[in-house]
Amino acid sequence: CKCMQPNCVEGDGLINRLGSSRTNMVSFEDDPSPGEGTPLLASTSVSPSTTTTDEKREAFQSFRRRSVAKLSLRQGSQTGLLASLRDVEAPVDEGGIPNVHPVEGLAPLFPNGGIAAYEGREMVPYREASLVKSVPAFPPYRRKARHRSFYLWWTNEFRHWWKSSRLLVRLAGLYVYSYDPVAAPKVLILDPEKRKTMRKLLKFSKKLGQGGPVREFIKTVKPFTRGMRILVGGWRWFEAAPCRRGEVGVEEAMAFVGNRVSRIVARTVTDDLAYYLIFPVQRYLFRQDMVEYPMQYHPITICVCIGIVRAVSPYAASFQGSRLGRVLTRRMFSSGKNRWLPTQRIEDLNLLSDDCQERDEVNQTADLVVIAHTVATALGKVQTDGVPQLDALEEEGFKQVGAGSGGYAVYQHNFQARKLSFKKTTILLHVTPYGPSILDIMPYYLVLEFEDSGDFRQKMWSNSLANIDLGPHKWQGPQVLEGYCYQGAFFSTHHFAELKEMYDKQLLAYEYACKKLPSSVKTHSQSGVPTDLPTLKKFLEAGKRQRKRRKNISEYNELQKVVKSVSKEITALIKKEKRKKDATGGQAYAPKGVILYFEGLDCSGKSSTGGLVQAALEQAGYEVGMRQYNRPPTAEQRARPWMDRFELPGATSIVDLTPNTKDDDGDEVERIGLVWDRGPAGDFVYGNLNELPLAEKKKRFEEFIAFDQQVRFHLSFSSLLCRLEHSDSRISLCSLVPREGREFDCFVSRCCALCKSSHVTCPFSLQILFLKLFFVTNRDSIAKTLGKRLAQKKMANDLTTWLQACRSRSEEEDIDFEGLEEIKAHIDPTDFIAFNNYERNLRIFSNVVLNTDSEQNPWVVVNTGDRYAARKSLMQVFRAHLHDFETRGQGCCPKSLPPPRTRGLTMADMMKKKFTKSWRHNVWTWIAFASLLLLAFVYAENTKWSDSWFRTPTKFNITDLLEGGMDDDSVIDIGKPSALVDGTTTKKGKTGKKKAAKEDKVVMEETLGDDGE
Repeated sequence: CKCMQPNCVEGDGLINRLGSSRTNMVSFEDDPSPGEGTPLLASTSVSPSTTTTDEKREAFQSFRRRSVAKLSLRQGSQTGLLASLRDVEAPVDEGGIPNVHPVEGLAPLFPNGGIAAYEGREMVPYREASLVKSVPAFPPYRRKARHRSFYLWWTNEFRHWWKSSRLLVRLAGLYVYSYDPVAAPKVLILDPEKRKTMRKLLKFSKKLGQGGPVREFIKTVKPFTRGMRILVGGWRWFEAAPCRRGEVGVEEAMAFVGNRVSRIVARTVTDDLAYYLIFPVQRYLFRQDMVEYPMQYHPITICVCIGIVRAVSPYAASFQGSRLGRVLTRRMFSSGKNRWLPTQRIEDLNLLSDDCQERDEVNQTADLVVIAHTVATALGKVQTDGVPQLDALEEEGFKQVGAGSGGYAVYQHNFQARKLSFKKTTILLHVTPYGPSILDIMPYYLVLEFEDSGDFRQKMWSNSLANIDLGPHKWQGPQVLEGYCYQGAFFSTHHFAELKEMYDKQLLAYEYACKKLPSSVKTHSQSGVPTDLPTLKKFLEAGKRQRKRRKNISEYNELQKVVKSVSKEITALIKKEKRKKDATGGQAYAPKGVILYFEGLDCSGKSSTGGLVQAALEQAGYEVGMRQYNRPPTAEQRARPWMDRFELPGATSIVDLTPNTKDDDGDEVERIGLVWDRGPAGDFVYGNLNELPLAEKKKRFEEFIAFDQQVRFHLSFSSLLCRLEHSDSRISLCSLVPREGREFDCFVSRCCALCKSSHVTCPFSLQILFLKLFFVTNRDSIAKTLGKRLAQKKMANDLTTWLQACRSRSEEEDIDFEGLEEIKAHIDPTDFIAFNNYERNLRIFSNVVLNTDSEQNPWVVVNTGDRYAARKSLMQVFRAHLHDFETRGQGCCPKSLPPPRTRGLTMADMMKKKFTKSWRHNVWTWIAFASLLLLAFVYAENTKWSDSWFRTPTKFNITDLLEGGMDDDSVIDIGKPSALVDGTTTKKGKTGKKKAAKEDKVVMEETLGDDGE
């Protein structure tokens, strides 16, 4: 009301007309309605005790200006139009203020015609409310999830039940037909020694495999069976993520083709096996009187067995055929799009592939994404440190302008684009808690949008939108962004779904595993309660589904076989070195020391995947230790050369690698390994080395390359001098001082010659195997690992309480909690910070690896997106490194090592570089494509396209039926041509009989195939 009086009659009438329970309209900070996610009223409340009426009117006029502008803008977002202030056309009063009452903001609450006109005010028509910003437009789901709909899952289960039921019906018909009083005697009287008998037995076996009398039923329900398969495939395509629908569509089509082809192949193989192998052997045995017919043996037994195989084999092969079609399709798309392989060289790593640049994810440099990371950091303080949400966001420049039920709040932020330094725009931030909590911390659902943007969350995937023109300006990235915040990290819809589902699965397995604990066990020593990470993983296996548990056990056993095989190969090399020591002068076949350098992204499976190589070394007798370099260097380490802080096998802190000087035989050589958990490349990502000039970076790169060369050609002068037998040799060797250039070359040559003459291990021979592993993965896998570690941390808290109750009353600690504390420390806030910096960290790591790569000792890039494939491939790569070490380790080092050189590629040069496909990608693409074409060709050649989908009823001529004198008791053999069908007549003479027999033969041959699924 304009008069601004508390007891205004016009105001009371307005309240009554709107059906509101409010009795005071002085406060202008309205709560958002349930259907209005974006509050339209953004002014502060005006107290009834305002001193003067002019102040009240001025505040109300300012409020109306903002309200009409925001109301018009939000109305434009309903149709996707981007309105601006100049588009607002509204009547104005004498002060130039738009004469629009805030009551128009309530229009979405009146679906039946809007707000009626009253006392001179025009009618306010109904309009749709803007999308609610307090809940997601789509529920979060995994990008590669299948059967998200329960009805689709149920339909697929029904399809499998239907296929199994048809198989049982077919087997039941086989059983009945094998005892048929007409067909069985005909088989009994056949002469087993004739060649024609084999064809008749094959026809009888086919008839058995087709189901005998129920074959007509199976052919009748064939359209329904295939229709169910097409329905499920189409449904899977429809519910797939928009960025994967093309790939999923081809995958489902080829799975259907592979299913059909596998059934055809299974039937053909069974028939050929019977006709060309089984029946000829049987005929030979009968003709040689090795088997008495029919007292000892009769062919009908073999026919029944072949019929069972012919009925069951297509059913069993159909599953493998579908899998073959899917695998070939995935391989074709993966190779065609140059996606990451399980292991590859750094030159082949495509940093623009779908693995790290998902098509439905926002570019990490988009304006709203940068702000989202800032918001996530602020909300992380709220979740972990208990800072009030309002204070945390105000520090980042966000001002609260509205609130709603369920913890919903909206904030305003003035944003200045990087491209337009002279223009600022308003960004709205919508924040709502999104339960349930994860590890007792509630996630947040947030929506970021430009104030004058359209909300397309339900009409299209806003994350996949490119730059949108907003009048004369252009902002970078999408105009609406939604996601989730947890512990300082911003997750997209798919990434949050990966984290949450893995978290729930782990806790569900833990719950089921606890239920299976024997209730009679009371003591800790017998209960099997996990106390560290390995025992916890073993404990969780008991709570998983039987199929998943069998798969995990199978993969684990397969990997253990590979590890054992590699360890045996290392042991064989060690024995070979001992046998040939006298003949070869003590040259190395197996490395005296091994450095396993694990570098890469956080939560990429470095310890679990690289641990297989470590396990192989330990089984071969190596003493393996670990050094973690995940912290910045100290002041003392900064004063020394950069690479000095990285330890080597054979340093003073570890056993020396040189042969035992007390034992002339040298049999007691201790072989050790050293694991670097992070290393020099980590200083570029988590330190400040990446900020150095290019010239300084090149020096660091060359220093690492020189270190790589020196560590592989390990020097031990003291051991050499002590083991040389002739003093003249010692003097001549000591007179040479290793310097650069030609003097160093002479020293190496002289040293090698003296070693060969004295049968001593050359100090320049290969001693250390330096394996550099760079672990990469996609963000979906990282989010899944975060969810698993969060669940394990919650289990560790639970187990700590559990085990504390099992303590004895003695003063000594009988339970060790160190393993549980390691589980809790396995995840920390830095992992979530690294998730936000995924693209930056990946590119910096790749740049360092690319600039320090060499042909003599190349980096191995391990993609852990598929852990099982990555682990198997890594063990093969390690086996190849051992073979290369054996080949090159039998001689001395080259006379001069190549000077350390680096490519010196900057980040921009690296991204401008064209990522070419490796030869493996090209080969696999053509092989997969040719295989798919072959499947399609076989399916097309063996499909009768002229057949109708549904079988039409048989047409009878009623007149001929009546004239034929047939009564109700007459029986018509539907298996033979009848004179009463379609008005045709059959001849009775000899020629007619031959023609009828020929037609019967044609009909029999046409019905030999089994068209059922």
